[in-house]
Amino acid sequence: MSSPMVGKVLKWCSVPFLALGLLWLVGLFLYQPITLLLLLPLAVFCFMLRKKCSLISILWVSVAGGILFYLCLPGPRPDAWQTPWAEAPQCSLDGDILRIRKVRDFHYRSETDYDVVYRDETYNLNDLQGVDFAECHWDGMTAICHTMLSFSFADGRRLVVSAETRLPIGEEQNAIGGIYKRYGILYVFGTEADIFRLRTNYRHEDLSVYPLRIKPQGARKLLLHYVRLAEEAEAEHIPYNTVSDNCSTGLVSAFRELVPDMPWRYDLLPLHNGSFTHLLYRAGGFQTRPGESEEELRQRCYLGYDLAPDNREEYSAAIRSRINR
Repeated sequence: MSSPMVGKVLKWCSVPFLALGLLWLVGLFLYQPITLLLLLPLAVFCFMLRKKCSLISILWVSVAGGILFYLCLPGPRPDAWQTPWAEAPQCSLDGDILRIRKVRDFHYRSETDYDVVYRDETYNLNDLQGVDFAECHWDGMTAICHTMLSFSFADGRRLVVSAETRLPIGEEQNAIGGIYKRYGILYVFGTEADIFRLRTNYRHEDLSVYPLRIKPQGARKLLLHYVRLAEEAEAEHIPYNTVSDNCSTGLVSAFRELVPDMPWRYDLLPLHNGSFTHLLYRAGGFQTRPGESEEELRQRCYLGYDLAPDNREEYSAAIRSRINR
């Protein structure tokens, strides 16, 4: 095949990718109106190229210009965040002592009616005893879930870490909008009576909690990894991204610290994080009973709705009673 023919074949093979790029560019104009400033200079530039370049080349230039502009956009810094994400945790480490200000512990009467409560807590990392992996599904979805970790300490306290979409006031979460730096990302440090109970008792989402097979030193690495992520997100105003920086990207990077030779394909898990439980089960990452199948583990660790409905202080005990039954 001659070189000109190869060039034509390659050019037309790129058309589907160009279509995706143009679709993404339309979304950029819709979700980041400031990019409309690009339209005039981009139109002038394309007009100048019209006799020198093919239409496909001009369209690729347009997509490339949009990508460059997007990369230069800063993360969101609104005047105020919505109440559940208004306060970022503040962490400090002194040897084995981890101090966290703004540990969230909201008291709910309904999903939208609650008392805003934050606590200042001090944790001795030598007292870390274990970690639970939590996955939360909603609306019957199985491929996508929200992932969290819950760290247990010798004194009975449990600290949940949940990477969440940080919404400015007036914004509603949208998966497509989440691609275009509309939202922030916040690593919420909170209690199970807040973060888990909100989902099981008030939103009635499907939450499962699986004890990880992990040594205390590994638990320490996981927690400190999330502390670093939380500090970076706040200091650098890192935006949430539905694809590349969501609730599970931190989890993958944390596991990679524990298992450096983890196959690269696991880096794609944030795109289909509903597979986390299956892969962790296959890798022997959970504390299972002898001969316990994956389905039996799922049934045992599924929490159901309305745990300890009348006593939030008994909520964590109700979880362990459920999964240890």
